[in-house]
Formats: sequence, structure tokens, C-alpha cells
Amino acid sequence: MDIMPWTALVFQSIPEEIILVTLGLALVGEYPRMKGIVVVGIIGALFSFYFRRLSLDFGIHTLASIVALALAMRLLLRVNLFKGLLAAFLGIVALGIIESISFPLISFLTGLSFEAALRDPVLRILFPLPDEIVLGLVAYFCRHRHFSLITAGRLIPNNARKEKEDEK
Repeated sequence: MDIMPWTALVFQSIPEEIILVTLGLALVGEYPRMKGIVVVGIIGALFSFYFRRLSLDFGIHTLASIVALALAMRLLLRVNLFKGLLAAFLGIVALGIIESISFPLISFLTGLSFEAALRDPVLRILFPLPDEIVLGLVAYFCRHRHFSLITAGRLIPNNARKEKEDEK
């Protein structure tokens, strides 16, 4: 069981959750005000902090966090529950993909293992910083350009379908 210190909650987990919510919502075609996203991100980080302190089997805290985020999106942002679940899931999947690429690279470049970074409060905040920067830029791009995986209930954007029609 990983016990997250308060410093990591404030300086790493909360910003990460805000980025994941922003990215996930953009990918499902929802663009609520940032103020609401920040509140949902804080709530999501607090739930994640609490779930990590419970002695749950591996992966259960992640599923519980997805449900908590989706419910917070539903209640605070009025996002459809299915879209909220999908947004939370996509945000966490994006984080997992980026972490699986960057953590070994960061470990190789710095000579630090992920486990060693978790034990040091400062490194625990700095180690995932490149991931958060990349995901933050992707979230900004998706939100700014209104790029989404779901448009009008479909899994491909309307502009991609229009380009295919234009080719005919």
C-alpha cells in the first residue's frame, strides 16, 4: 500500500487530476468552464488520496477513482454519466500510456528507480512532472482546438467524415 504524503497530494496529484479531467472531457467532446474542472480535479485527487490509504486490492482504487470522478463530473459539471465515466477512463488510460513510456526513460536518464522517487517527497513531485507537462499540452491542444474522439455521439469527428465525403 502506497501512502501518499500531503505534499504530493497538493503539488502532484491535484494538478494531475485537473489535467486528466480536462483531457478526458475534451476527448469526449465536453468543454466546461475551467473553474468547474478545477473543483472536480481537487475532489478527484482527494478521493484518490483516500482510496490509496485503504487496503484495497490492486486496481480497485483506480476503478473507485474513475467512478468518483464520473460522479463529480455529473454532479458539478452536468456531464452525462456515461461520458463522465468515459472521460475519467480515457484520462487515466492516457496517463498510463505516458507513464509507461516516460518512467523507464526518466529512470534511465537519472539513474533513479520509480520506487526510490516514491520514497523521497521532493522526487515524488518532480518524477512525474514530464508526464504532466506532456498531458497538459495535449489537454490544452484538445480543448483549444475542440478535438474529441466523440462528436454527435459518434466515435470519429464530423470533420473526418466530411473529408471522406469530399473525396467521393
